[in-house]
Amino acid sequence: MRNSTELQALKIVLRCRDFAASFDFYTRILGFSIVDQWQEKDSTGCILRLPGGQQEALLEISQIASQSRRYLPAYSAPLQDDKIDLQLRTTSLDAWLIALDGNWPYEGPKTLPWGGHLIKLRDPDNLQVILYEGSV
Repeated sequence: MRNSTELQALKIVLRCRDFAASFDFYTRILGFSIVDQWQEKDSTGCILRLPGGQQEALLEISQIASQSRRYLPAYSAPLQDDKIDLQLRTTSLDAWLIALDGNWPYEGPKTLPWGGHLIKLRDPDNLQVILYEGSV
């Protein structure tokens, strides 16, 4: 019997400034697959899954029009700091270096004191996205 407080999935929601740019970054550059998409009068968005689709971690990106009652001015502003970032583990950082070369700017690679390796990217909203290989 399942415990009724068991959590089953994770979905992160990013209210983006420019849906088309964010969609391009997460699907073409990072390879996320589309789970669902919508276009409404005052918003457009989609739900994305990590490449491979085995994980129950989803990312929703959406753009809400300024005339919407749900709109907040922060939705149109780039992130100002790195209070939050998105970290994605990969099996081959070298493959990412090849894939990103000339397609998207990044910092690194950097070797961490415990032996892991990472690179840092910025999405169109200035969210820091870290791709890493090794332990968490």
